Amino acid sequence: MENKPAKNRIHPLSIVAAILFAAALLGLVYLILQLTNLAPKGPQEVPTAGLTLIPAPTHTPTPLPTSAIPTVTPTLGAVLPPGTIGVGAYVKVGRTQGAGLRMRAEPGTDAEVYFVAMDDEVFIVIGGPVDADGYTWWQLRAPYDQTRTGWSAQDFLDLIELATPTPK
Repeated sequence: MENKPAKNRIHPLSIVAAILFAAALLGLVYLILQLTNLAPKGPQEVPTAGLTLIPAPTHTPTPLPTSAIPTVTPTLGAVLPPGTIGVGAYVKVGRTQGAGLRMRAEPGTDAEVYFVAMDDEVFIVIGGPVDADGYTWWQLRAPYDQTRTGWSAQDFLDLIELATPTPK
C-alpha cells in the first residue's frame, strides 16, 4: 500500500461559514454606523460668502483752540511800505539751517509748539505783530492747509514780494 500524502482540502461547509461570518460582521458594522447617526438629515444649507467693507481710518485734525488765536480783520486799502511784513502779506521760512521754524500756539518762546515749518515753506500773515521775549511775532497760516496755523518770530521770515499789475 502506498501512502499518498493527504491533500489539504478545504471543506465546502467552511467556505459557506466564512461567507456567512463576513456578512454578519458587515451587517453589524452597518447597524452600528446607522445607530450613531440617528438624527434625520434634511437638506443642508450651503453657506454663502459675505463681504463687509470697513472704511479705512482717516486722520481728523485736532482743531486749534479758539481762545489762543485772536481774530484779526484786515482792512482793505491798507498799503504797506515795500519790504514790510504785515497782515495779508506772504512770507517764507528761512535762515533755520535746515532745523525748521517752530510754529507756536501764541507769541513767546515758552508757548506750546504746534508744528515745525521747514525752510522755504510759504505762509500768509493773518495776525500780529506782537512783541514778546525779544522777538516780533506774526501769526501765520499755510494757504494750502487751514490747520497749519501758528505764531512765528519775524527773524526767520522773508517777505515774498508779489508783482502788482500796472494799468495800461
